[in-house]
Amino acid sequence: MPPAPPRILVVDDEEAILYVFERYLSIAGYRVSVADNGRDAVRIGEAGPIDLLITDFRMPGMNGIEVIHALRGLQPELPALVISGNPIEAGTMPPGVRFLSKPVSMSDLLDIIPSLIQQPV
Repeated sequence: MPPAPPRILVVDDEEAILYVFERYLSIAGYRVSVADNGRDAVRIGEAGPIDLLITDFRMPGMNGIEVIHALRGLQPELPALVISGNPIEAGTMPPGVRFLSKPVSMSDLLDIIPSLIQQPV
């Protein structure tokens, strides 16, 4: 039996972005979970392991870095990608975290996901 495809969690407070990411990543063969806030993202992480976290930086409640720290409390080696329209506001990324500026090209995203999933933190 082949291994299950990698599981990606996408966190963004904009429903349209969640929809687009979920569609593209699912079509590319990934198992995709989505959350529109940090609390729900942590609940998803508590329910089972994630292979990659893709998160917006600026969201109400928890920002993307706070989501990464919370999920890494459950999975210390979790690779992550932060997406933001404002790189200066996002600041320095924690170890093992990549950054992409909005708007994100889906082809660029699909190109870098395999390296993120295989990269130890």
